[in-house]
Amino acid sequence: MSVMSLLKRQHLRYKIGYVCVSLSRRIKEWVDQMQKELVTLADSATAGKSLTEIFMRNRHLYTVEQNDAEELVARAARNIEQLLRKRSAALKVRLAPLRGTNCQCGDEIAYYNAKDNLDANETEGRKYRIRPDFKEDPLFKRLTDHNHTAVHIPTDIYDGSNIVLNELTWTEALEDVFKKNREDDPTLLWQVFGSATGLARYYPASPWMDARKTPSKIDLYDVRRRPWYIQGAASPKDMLILVDASGSVSGLTLKLIRTSVSEMLETLSDDDYVNVVYVSFLMFL
Repeated sequence: MSVMSLLKRQHLRYKIGYVCVSLSRRIKEWVDQMQKELVTLADSATAGKSLTEIFMRNRHLYTVEQNDAEELVARAARNIEQLLRKRSAALKVRLAPLRGTNCQCGDEIAYYNAKDNLDANETEGRKYRIRPDFKEDPLFKRLTDHNHTAVHIPTDIYDGSNIVLNELTWTEALEDVFKKNREDDPTLLWQVFGSATGLARYYPASPWMDARKTPSKIDLYDVRRRPWYIQGAASPKDMLILVDASGSVSGLTLKLIRTSVSEMLETLSDDDYVNVVYVSFLMFL
């Protein structure tokens, strides 16, 4: 290798090094400038200096007192404990005596179905339906009636079956329980009871409305699929779902499998652990 080649290579390395140093300096200048502009923007938006001057100028109008941090934490803990104790007491409903009430044949049960159309004059088959006197509630920001409970029955369940009628009968006593809970703790909002058949009774009564007013929308709500119901009715689960993805599974069969898996996943809660594995063959031992 000639001396001239070595000099050219050394000069090239020097130029590359100089470019890198210059670029790093330029980037640092950009970062410093952005930092200054962000600090200036934050000061102007929050008016921190102006607030400090106002407080210092009006020191004669207020006093500064020291607080005991441990006492503040202990007081907050007591308040939270008291609140949780009230919520826990409201949930402890003695249902065993209520379940002893069975529906007799021919009994007509008066209740308010939350999905009834209050604007329509439909009387056939609804002689014993309650029509609450709804008023706009500023706390709930919707129409409510604190004198009654409302009942929601899933669309795919016949509301005239003996099982549903029986549950309508014995859950009617929950209305007094819900009212008593609200008297004891006025901060309570919605109180809901869900049964294994899908019937839900909640207080205060309020129409089951579609906020978006979608035409011909089907009500797919089922209390048994709500996270709070699932967590209370079942223990945490570890689940492994094996999906047959072999060549013989295709078309409608594969679509049904995927739909079944999706429906199954909707019944799980945050406490469950699940994994879905696609297998192209099955091994039997």
